[in-house]
Amino acid sequence: MLIMPDNTIFQPVKDPDMREERVKADRIPMEERLGSFDEIEKTYTREQADTEAKRCLQCPTHWCQKECPAGVPVTDFIGKVQQGDLEGAYQLIRTASTLPEICSRVCPQEKQCQSNCTRSIRTQAVGIGKLERYVTEQHYASGAPEKKAEPTGKKVAVVGSGPAGLSAAQVLISLGHDVTVLERDQRPGGLLEYGIPNMKLEKSVVARKIESLEKQGVKFQCGVNVGKTLLPEQLEGEYDAVLLAVGAKAPRILDFGLSDGEKVEGIVPAVEFLSAHADALEGKAIEPGSQYDAKGKDVIIVGGGDTGNDCLGTSLRDGASSITQIEMLPQNIGKSIQVSSRKQRPKETKTDTSQEEYASRYGKDPHVYQTTIKEVQVEDGKICGVTTIGLAPVYDGHFRLTMKEIPGSEKQLPCSLLVFAAGFLGPEGYVPEAFGSATDARGNIKASGYLSSSAKVFACGDCRTGQSLVVKAMADGRDCAKAVDEFLKG
Repeated sequence: MLIMPDNTIFQPVKDPDMREERVKADRIPMEERLGSFDEIEKTYTREQADTEAKRCLQCPTHWCQKECPAGVPVTDFIGKVQQGDLEGAYQLIRTASTLPEICSRVCPQEKQCQSNCTRSIRTQAVGIGKLERYVTEQHYASGAPEKKAEPTGKKVAVVGSGPAGLSAAQVLISLGHDVTVLERDQRPGGLLEYGIPNMKLEKSVVARKIESLEKQGVKFQCGVNVGKTLLPEQLEGEYDAVLLAVGAKAPRILDFGLSDGEKVEGIVPAVEFLSAHADALEGKAIEPGSQYDAKGKDVIIVGGGDTGNDCLGTSLRDGASSITQIEMLPQNIGKSIQVSSRKQRPKETKTDTSQEEYASRYGKDPHVYQTTIKEVQVEDGKICGVTTIGLAPVYDGHFRLTMKEIPGSEKQLPCSLLVFAAGFLGPEGYVPEAFGSATDARGNIKASGYLSSSAKVFACGDCRTGQSLVVKAMADGRDCAKAVDEFLKG
């Protein structure tokens, strides 16, 4: 008999489903994907969800929950699914996650909750993210209303409507505060709307969340650029607290051997490239042949992370002539370093859908590893080619990695569209400057207990922590909103 921390007796699952592989969610067939920006993966059916939920052993240790950045009570909500109580499962998820419809789709569960699933010791982990998505979709389908709190009379302005801003707005409105979200773009959603392509996150899902928040009382004002068209003193005079959730939108600038200030058509940041395609889905068509149109072009993408992969899938759908993905790091970074003789349990891996699509079409990996662009070739103000150079990994005595150029390894590649997805440096400087908020060496807003150096101005998400995952920004927005609530209570 095992006694749980709450003094209850642990009840093992009766007749768990011990099949080795998790239930696969349905997907758009590969042959149909590249002709559409539709969301690739489908939600579990009832039968699929019931079957997968039975694979959970309801471990008393809750290792999966401990690896979730948001702390979602995984085994408890799956237990509710096993019992057929889907609304109860949703309410458990909502105790930790303010954006389950988003996180269930875009979180790298294979590196988080599922990486610590007991089932993964010998078989595939339980499909935690897929079950979370199913539960959330069932909640929306049921039409169950969100609970409303008694008004406190306090007003809060949330600047930015990305994952941190939406998360903060959800918590603040549920606590009874009057919440207004200010967004400089024409549609709310931030990264969720403009930075993650539709095939990974259907924009109707984001719109549905916005609509849900509006029904709860949150007000959205778009086209408002705080710090430029709306001054901080106007906000600070009208609201009891201001919460900055403006993300980390200052791109890492790569000069590619160009002279200072030189403008070259066809060299674009990934966020601009993806945003143009997000606008196209809303009716603002990309002009054929423009620098955001990859059709018929030799595309080179700098960056091998998620954003680079999103640009890869987008370029495939545009009909690019060729696509090459430049990655500075080795393909199997770290695997050559033996840090322990102890045998490690293999972690789950997940192949990006865009990589799958490229492989199905071209039969190879689009990456060129251990390489960087040394300079670009320009003709009539437009990019026409690049010179790459190979890099060698060098580790110091503390196993810190640096990449050194290999002399004589230069290569010439044709290029008519260069998209750089090399990450972000922090928030755009004019926002903290306008509020007089101190920043750190990386340009992120300094905050003690989420309160910045400016009176009644709080900061959360990527503008506070630096570029990170959607789920971490969501959790940061949630916790910041709680700090704002404590501040408002005096």
